[in-house]
Amino acid sequence: INTVIVGYWNTKYIGIGPYYKLASFNKLEGFRMQLGGRTTTNVSRTVRVGGYVAYGTRDEDVKGGGSVEVAFNRHLTRKLTLTARHDVMQLGAGQNALTESNILSSILSRGDQRLSMVNRGEAVYEHEWCHGVSTFAGARMQRIFANRYVPMLRPDGVPVNSVSDAAVHVGLRLSKNETVYRMPFDKQSMGSVYPILTLGFSAGIPDALHGSYEYYRLEGGIRYRPELPPVGYSDITVQGGHIFGKVPYQLLKLHEGNGTYFYDPYAFSCMNFYEFASDAWVSWFWEHHFNGVLLGRLPLIKKLKWREVLVCKGVWGTLSRENNGSTAGTQADLLFPAGMTSVSDPYVEAGFGVENIFRLFRVDCIWRLTHRGPKPGQEIQNFAVNLSLQLKF
Repeated sequence: INTVIVGYWNTKYIGIGPYYKLASFNKLEGFRMQLGGRTTTNVSRTVRVGGYVAYGTRDEDVKGGGSVEVAFNRHLTRKLTLTARHDVMQLGAGQNALTESNILSSILSRGDQRLSMVNRGEAVYEHEWCHGVSTFAGARMQRIFANRYVPMLRPDGVPVNSVSDAAVHVGLRLSKNETVYRMPFDKQSMGSVYPILTLGFSAGIPDALHGSYEYYRLEGGIRYRPELPPVGYSDITVQGGHIFGKVPYQLLKLHEGNGTYFYDPYAFSCMNFYEFASDAWVSWFWEHHFNGVLLGRLPLIKKLKWREVLVCKGVWGTLSRENNGSTAGTQADLLFPAGMTSVSDPYVEAGFGVENIFRLFRVDCIWRLTHRGPKPGQEIQNFAVNLSLQLKF
């Protein structure tokens, strides 16, 4: 059970995995094989070391990465994490998306995977001052490479091999009376009856890497889960931000598409990757769980204990002229991929779902309500059926 949930098969000193990344496939790499592991708490309850190596049969490239986590406090999280990787990534994926190189993301792909090779090194320190108040500080250096699926072209048509980025960032998270499940190196939020607030600020460091950009990025979000008896509860998240400065499209806010048939609560089910980008934006994600108020009244069906859900998501954003690579005569550094535009006309999708199917599965039907017409360079999907796993009691 621990292996299924956590993803690692633990021997005494080494955890091997995650098992769902041992084999996968995608257009860029072909068939991908990966082997990884990390130390267990029998080695140390203060330091955890992990790493992996992977190989793709189509690109014939060896990838890999590693991490070191140092936990300074077990009761309040005070942890330093160092990571480095040379691997492919899906830019613009949602917070809860199936990770790249996941066998489920391969099987459930709807054909919209546009991965990019990324060299990235990052250091992050989290300091939890008291229960419910945490701050973060970190630095990141990365280089993102072009490929045939995600080209990089200047406005004059000259191809670019890569884009560099170096940035420092700080963050704040506030939560009152939040229930948290703590482990030696990880923790899992179980929610709070009060809103949870997050704030973040990043600053790009010009020429820290060759060609890196100067910019400032301010982001914030709030999540609230109000109980609304007798009609269940809502889960509401509102996020927004602004990027100050001129940056290539990889460093803009790439709005969260979903390239699989797996449901991601913080991505748009009918939106493609690289469909919309912004340098100022606000988005919302709303779900209402009725807890069987409707289905629980129907004969026979009520014995199944299915529960109904309503979903509505949307985003509105703008692009300054210097960052809009979709227009003719653009002042942007790079042209946008085919079909990518701003979302100055709000994007909205909505639908319904049924959860608690065999106490494990959830199925959602989502309709795209705006931007439904044909779009050059994009295969528009106006309706999606998503599957997810969700333990309900």
